[in-house]
Amino acid sequence: MSRQLKDDTGHVIHQVFEMNGVHVINNPSTSTQTPAFGAQTTAVRVATTGHHVHIAINGDPTATDQSTMLPSNWVEIFAVKPGWKLAAIKGSGGGSPIVSVTELV
Repeated sequence: MSRQLKDDTGHVIHQVFEMNGVHVINNPSTSTQTPAFGAQTTAVRVATTGHHVHIAINGDPTATDQSTMLPSNWVEIFAVKPGWKLAAIKGSGGGSPIVSVTELV
């Protein structure tokens, strides 16, 4: 679900985040988790390079080829809860993906 904040006149307020730590997952041939997100983390910025990946995000995620797919060279922001983790697995085919997960508060 998309959430937009609006001011009193109905104009969209663009949320600005502070970066609070980065986790890197290199070439995950099996489902690989990040450490748990910090107590103030409300979103994560996920960037991919090298090959497409599949991701899952929750308290104890396992990524499979049926999980959300992110193409190579893609950046996306996801809402999360403190303590959650992100799991990633390499998509089918060649390539060596890198997944960079930046915690946002």
